[in-house]
Formats: sequence, C-alpha cells, structure tokens
Amino acid sequence: MDQIDQTDEINLLDYWRVIWKRRKIIIGVCSVSVVFTAIISLLMTPIYQAKATLFPVESSQGRFSTALGALQNIPFVGGAVGGALGKTATDKLVTILNSRMVAEDVIKKLDLIKILFKEAWDEKKGQWKPSKPPTLQDTVQALQKGVVKVNDDRKGLISITVEYEDPKLAAGIANEYTAALHKFLNVNAISLAKRNRIFLENQLAITKVDLQRAEEELKSYQTKKKIVAMNAQAEGAVKALAELKAQIIAREIQLGAMREFATKANPDVMRMEDELREFRLQLNRLETGSKNPGSDESGFFITLSEAPTAGLGYARLKRDALIQEKVFELLTQQYELARIEETKDELTFQIIDSAIPPEKRIKPKRTLNVMMAGIASLFLGIFLVFFLEYLENQKSKQTR
Repeated sequence: MDQIDQTDEINLLDYWRVIWKRRKIIIGVCSVSVVFTAIISLLMTPIYQAKATLFPVESSQGRFSTALGALQNIPFVGGAVGGALGKTATDKLVTILNSRMVAEDVIKKLDLIKILFKEAWDEKKGQWKPSKPPTLQDTVQALQKGVVKVNDDRKGLISITVEYEDPKLAAGIANEYTAALHKFLNVNAISLAKRNRIFLENQLAITKVDLQRAEEELKSYQTKKKIVAMNAQAEGAVKALAELKAQIIAREIQLGAMREFATKANPDVMRMEDELREFRLQLNRLETGSKNPGSDESGFFITLSEAPTAGLGYARLKRDALIQEKVFELLTQQYELARIEETKDELTFQIIDSAIPPEKRIKPKRTLNVMMAGIASLFLGIFLVFFLEYLENQKSKQTR
C-alpha cells in the first residue's frame, strides 16, 4: 500500500516537473488568448436587451378557444393556431406573438427592413445597393431568429425580449409587439358572440328604418281617410296577427344567424325550426279563421278579411306597424343579450412592465469572456506541454 502511494507521488512530481519545465509556453498561450479575447470583446458591437411583460386576462367562462377557432383559416397562422387550441390563454397569446402577421406589422410600423439590413441600404442615394434587396420575409426571419424572443414563465406571464445594438430601438420593438398583439385581437379574434352581436346590430338598424316607414304610412293613411280608431274586435285581431308575425320574423332572423355557425343537425337549430312551423300554423289559422282539426270552437278573433271595408287599409297598415314594433322590441332584447355574451367571451392582456431603453449592455460580457478564455487556454497550454514532452521522449528513445 505504501509502495502505491509512493508511485502516485512520484508520478505527480513528474507531471509538475514537466509543467514547470515548459511553464513559459503555458504562460504564453494564456497571455495571448486573454489579450486576443479582450481585444475582440472591445471591438464587438454592444448589444442591449429590452423586455416587456404581459399578463393574460381571460373571462371566467374561458371561451377564447372558440374565438381562436375562428382564426384557423387565416393564412398567416395556419396550423399553428389550430395546434394551440386546447392550451392555456398564455400559450395562445405566445402563438400569436410568434406569428408572421404580428412580425410584419411591427416591421412595417418601424420600417425595420432598412434597419436590420442597413449594410445593403445606401443611405445617401436612398436606395438598395446593386445586390438583391432583402424581402419582407427575410426581415421576418431575421427579426424572429436573432432579435425577438417570446417566452412564458409557466406562471402566467409572457415576456417579449428584444436584443439589439440600439437600446431605444430595442425598447420600441418590444412595445410595438404589444401594440400589434392588441390590434390583432381587435381585428381578427372574432368570436361567435361577436359575430352574433354584429348580425343583430345590422338587423336592428334595418328594422328601425322599416318601423319608421310603417308608422309614417299609417299616419298618412289615417289623416287622409280621417280614421280615428277601429272597433275593439278588429283591433284585437290586428294585434294578435302582429304579435305572431313579429315572433316569426324574429325567429327567422335568429335562425339565420345560427345557420352561419351551426349545422342543420344542431339541437338549437332543430328547436328553432319547430317553433317556426308552429307559429306559422297559428298565423295561418288566425288569418283564414280556420279552427283546429276536430275542434267545434269558433275563433275568438275575426280575421283580417272580415274587418269593415272602410277600415281594411287602415287595419293592414296598423298590422304592419305593430309587426315592425314587435320585431324591433324582440331584436333589441336579443341584441342586449348578445352584447352581454360578447363581454364574457373576450380575452385581453394587461401590460405589467413596458419596455424601457436599457442603460447597460447585455453582450458582450467582457469579463466573463476573458475569464473563460484564460481557463480554456490554461488547459490547452498544459495539454500542449505534455504533448511536446511526449514528442521529446520519443525522439530521445530513437537516438539511443
């Protein structure tokens, strides 16, 4: 055991003798490497890092999956958004921030093509140099691969990190990404509730115009014919007809909106169609005065055709005005409900920290680079002296 320890000690002394013998080589290699690294680090362009932090704000119903589902047909997102469905709101926002459309929006807003490819841009002539000018797609790749990084910390926060030689531009790019995200959500993320609200809003505007026209026609006819009022029975018949007609029109509008997003096999569509058939049947009975099959009861209301001849035109105009009034009332109720539903369906984000121009560079890390170069060159120098010692020993053996 003592003999093994002595052998190890002898070997270590031999190693140290070799290192001490050629110490100048090791010192030379380390010195050259450290000085060279220091010079290169001083000549390197300083890179600054700006960061913006976002926090997704989602409704309690968590319905943004439906809104994002409507984006799968948008060309710039393609399958990326489709693959994001089912993930968290943070993942979905990260997917959008990494999309080409958002990058293109930032590039156009800040005119980054001339900045990122400034070597190919002739500032004096105001034109690209004879070489092939960079495209928008080239700029998107340069921006996404070398300048901007979008990440989430798995705690719900999203960071937009920009590294560039100009600290003000780095902060501007990061903040412009948040603006582009907000624009994207407003323009493209149209959910089912928002589509329904827009549809009802348009129908409500049309119905309002029709109601005003019907009221004006009724007033004009009443003034011309000097008709003050109808008898109670005819008035009841007109109101009943108007109520049924309004229900039919309102449900037809609602069914039309549903068919934009649902198939015929959808339970809500089938239910709406059944209700429409029943209302139309009741309207037909009221207009013709027919009774239910097998019923001996006479109709409670007189039909419109049974109204006095003098008041027939007035009755029809009165009916049209009441129909438009009822339709307007029903659509207003549906529109308010759609607005409430839309507010539950929104996803937005809150800016926790806006990007500010950084004061200190992130690259190059000169002290760290010099230390790493010194350590690496030390091992390289030691390897080199042992290699030279090995060559010297081999040469001496051959001369013997």
